[in-house]
Amino acid sequence: MTKKSKPSTKDDENERDDELTIDDVQDRLDEISARLARVERLMERIGPGIDEVSESARVIREGFEFYDGMVKLMSKFTRAERLESRYGDLKKDEISWRIIQILDGSRPLNISQITASVRAERGTASRRIVRERINTLVERSILTVIEDEDGRARLFALAK
Repeated sequence: MTKKSKPSTKDDENERDDELTIDDVQDRLDEISARLARVERLMERIGPGIDEVSESARVIREGFEFYDGMVKLMSKFTRAERLESRYGDLKKDEISWRIIQILDGSRPLNISQITASVRAERGTASRRIVRERINTLVERSILTVIEDEDGRARLFALAK
């Protein structure tokens, strides 16, 4: 027995849109942009008689790419707001705050990698100070330690 699906209504579509995350929107925009680029390439192959259509497709694609850039920018601000609401007290300590921001946007890193990233953003940071801040963040359960298989390397990541 097959199950009949009910036709979607405008309310159903609005409900699904409310459940979208920024990542979902980003994925959709990437897909639309790729499709528009394919349409442009196809139109170029068909011939010069459709210049106006080709130009319209190009303008639409550029509009989506602009919107895509805005979504990426909004995503960065949203992440920063989330971090600030969760670890806002750490903003007073610039090095700890940088460590959190670096680990939020990356895979787990070791102390040397974190130190290099802090230096790249701040200009200066000693390995000893970075290690002290990391240890404090681990003690506060803000960071978690990940040991590799042989137990020689210690990587750090934001705790869940």
